[in-house]
Amino acid sequence: MNCSDWEQEIAGESESAALEEHLRACGHCRDFAGELELNRVALRTGEVHPAAFDAVRLRVLNEIRAKKQRRAWWAWSAVAACAAMLCVSIVLQNWKNPAPPKPLVAAKNPPKIEWTPAPVVKVHRRVPHKFGPVTARAGRPTIPNH
Repeated sequence: MNCSDWEQEIAGESESAALEEHLRACGHCRDFAGELELNRVALRTGEVHPAAFDAVRLRVLNEIRAKKQRRAWWAWSAVAACAAMLCVSIVLQNWKNPAPPKPLVAAKNPPKIEWTPAPVVKVHRRVPHKFGPVTARAGRPTIPNH
């Protein structure tokens, strides 16, 4: 381990035997541990005016509010960007592939169909049918040309 790793061990208040051995051998880390201990003692014994606590608290709360506002702005801008992309994709889809025309189900003024009765034709066969003569209708409906 190098000295920066040992400094993290020192700051974490580790009491390992390897750390104690390194502190005996390394003057830089011994000075760092001593300075850190002096700072700890000063922080525990020092008194701070209550107005300073209020000022720090106010600054922290204002920063939290500002971050929340920035986060809300980014969220709404992301939603707006997604909505715009959706609209553009719908427009492009309809532009490239327009809807097919609707099929014509019924005409508004259909042509009139005239039916003419077909004549009845009697067909006689050489071999008599056991039920009698067969009759058939010939002809089809006619549609006048317009």
